[in-house]
Amino acid sequence: MNILIVEDARDQRMMLSVVLKKRGHQVLEAESGPQALELLKDHPEIRVIISDWIMPGMDGMALCEAIRQSDSGHYIYFILLTGQSDHKAVVEGIERGADDFLSKPVDFDELDARLKAGIRIIQLKKVLEQKIQIIEQDLEAAATTQRHLLCQPAQIQGIQFDWLFQPSRFLGGDMFGYHALDNEHIGFYQLDVAGHGMPSALFSFTLSHILSEAGYGGSILKDVLSDKPFYQIRAPERVLASLNEQFQGTVDAMMYFTMIYGVINSVSGEVTLAQAGHPQPLWLRSADRTVTKVAGAGVPVGMMPDMTYSSETIHCQPGDRLLLYSDGITECENAEGELFGEQRLMDVLAQGFDDSVSDLKERIEAAVIHWHGNNSFDDDVTFLVLDWQS
Repeated sequence: MNILIVEDARDQRMMLSVVLKKRGHQVLEAESGPQALELLKDHPEIRVIISDWIMPGMDGMALCEAIRQSDSGHYIYFILLTGQSDHKAVVEGIERGADDFLSKPVDFDELDARLKAGIRIIQLKKVLEQKIQIIEQDLEAAATTQRHLLCQPAQIQGIQFDWLFQPSRFLGGDMFGYHALDNEHIGFYQLDVAGHGMPSALFSFTLSHILSEAGYGGSILKDVLSDKPFYQIRAPERVLASLNEQFQGTVDAMMYFTMIYGVINSVSGEVTLAQAGHPQPLWLRSADRTVTKVAGAGVPVGMMPDMTYSSETIHCQPGDRLLLYSDGITECENAEGELFGEQRLMDVLAQGFDDSVSDLKERIEAAVIHWHGNNSFDDDVTFLVLDWQS
């Protein structure tokens, strides 16, 4: 093992060095804390530090804290040499980052035993880091798969669709989609699975698959008829009710999700939406340049059996826009713990009536990031923009 001895007393330092070298270790020496920090820069192979507590200038505890605050890319096991044996001194040392203690004068058998314990910890940590790296690689691959499931920004029957998808971790429980149901109708949705990480993401994969089945057969979005056109588009409230019955979990493993599902008649501009516990969509009306909420409520899907849902209908005109968003936006906190909130989002939208869809998307994203202070969020941040082309 590569060990650094930090000791201002030359005789003590040399004695420790000789003993450790006889036991097969690679040893470097420093007579002060600053010198030790320089040696660490030049010798990244160092894994163990044995340091005296009491030294002029930077003492052993200050050295330990400096190492813990640095980013060496690997863990350094830190043993303090001390003549202090009282309980408070030991507690202070552990709280400030030390891993173990040796009392002066050093018992070399005890030193050997404590080094073996430290080496075991270093080796276990190395194995753990390798396992974590494998897991992270798998999660990155899963995140790539999830992004491939997302619809690409597109224009369908005169309506432009664009979005932002920013998971809180590698994977997110948010999902959205849109596709033509026939030559005059478009189905669209946004959902937010409870929880985070792999379980929520896998559930959202399943839901995405179910909601992408828009064929003329018996999908959840259409009913089969015996006569032409051999199908009938299912009303949004019936789609939610069907999903709710399909995904009734057990009490121990209940998976539920909030959702909005809507159907657009691209000829008339009529939009019918059903909501299940999801934040209410925001309607940007070009005629009077106002931002209003689309009424609606409902229990999250999968939470309770035998639920019924209702729908609301609005009529969108060329130039209008509709924003569907997850609560990761409105519940995003700033440094003081204040929520971004629905009204602040509406104010941002009101400033973007003259924006293109891509500019409006960037405006919303920039506002949330500025509020939060960075783009690493505690919850998934997702929104879907629908734009009726002028």
